[in-house]
Amino acid sequence: MNYKDIRKLSYSTEEKVLAAPPHNFNMNDWLSSPYTCFKVRLYIELASIFVFLLQFTSIKPNHITYIYAFSGLAGGVLLANNNSSFIILGIIIFFSKVAIDGTDGLLARVKYKPTKFGAKLDQWGGLVGEYGFLFGLGFYVYNITGEILYLQIMITTVILKSIDFKKHTQGRILIQTKNLIKSKKNKKRTFLKLVKEFIRNGFNFHGKTIDFILLIMLIEIFQRKLIISHVFLYLYLLRGIIIFFGNLYVKRK
Repeated sequence: MNYKDIRKLSYSTEEKVLAAPPHNFNMNDWLSSPYTCFKVRLYIELASIFVFLLQFTSIKPNHITYIYAFSGLAGGVLLANNNSSFIILGIIIFFSKVAIDGTDGLLARVKYKPTKFGAKLDQWGGLVGEYGFLFGLGFYVYNITGEILYLQIMITTVILKSIDFKKHTQGRILIQTKNLIKSKKNKKRTFLKLVKEFIRNGFNFHGKTIDFILLIMLIEIFQRKLIISHVFLYLYLLRGIIIFFGNLYVKRK
C-alpha cells in the first residue's frame, strides 16, 4: 500500500474511533481542544510513516505492541534516574510513545487483520506505561526532595492499581457508564458522573494530563528546583483511592 493510502486510512480510522464512546471526541474541533487535535495528528502522521516502512518487513503488530510496553518501562527508568539528560530522554519517550501505540493497529489493518488478542495486548501495553510513569514520577520527586514520603505515595498508588488489575483490563467501573446509568437517584448519579468525568477527562494517565506533567518536569529541570510535580503524586493517589473504593461500592450493589 502506498503512503498516501496508508495516511488516508489512518485518518479515517482514528476519526471514527475517537468519535465513538467512550471518547466522544471530534478530532476536527480545534476550538474546543486545540492541543488534543494537534497531538492526534502528530501520532497519525508518525504512525503512517512507520507503517509505510514496516509493511515491507516481517515485523508484526504484536511486536510493535511489545515495543510500546517496553518504552513505558524504559521511560520510567529514565525519569527515575538522577541525571538531567536521562530525565529529558524519558520525557521525550513518554511524549512520543503514543505514535508507537497508533502504529500496531494501523499495521494490522494494512498488512494483517486486527484481532481481539491484539486489542487486549495493546491495553496491557498502556497499563505498563501507566505503571512505568508512576514509578518514574515517584523517584523523580524523591531524587529532588530526598523525602521518602513520595516513594511511599507512589508505592501505595501502584498497589491500589495492582489490586484492581482485573477491573483495569476489563474496563474501569468509574470510566464506564453502564452500571452508573442504572442508578435511580439522580443526585447520586450526577455526583458519580462528575467524578467519572473528572477521572476520565480531567485527570488520568493519558494525553493532556501526562504531557502537562512532562512539561512541568522539563521546566523544573531547567529551573533546578521542584515546582508542583509532587502535587500530581497526591492527585494520582486520590484518583487511585476513588477508583478502588468506587469499584468496591459498585460491586457491592
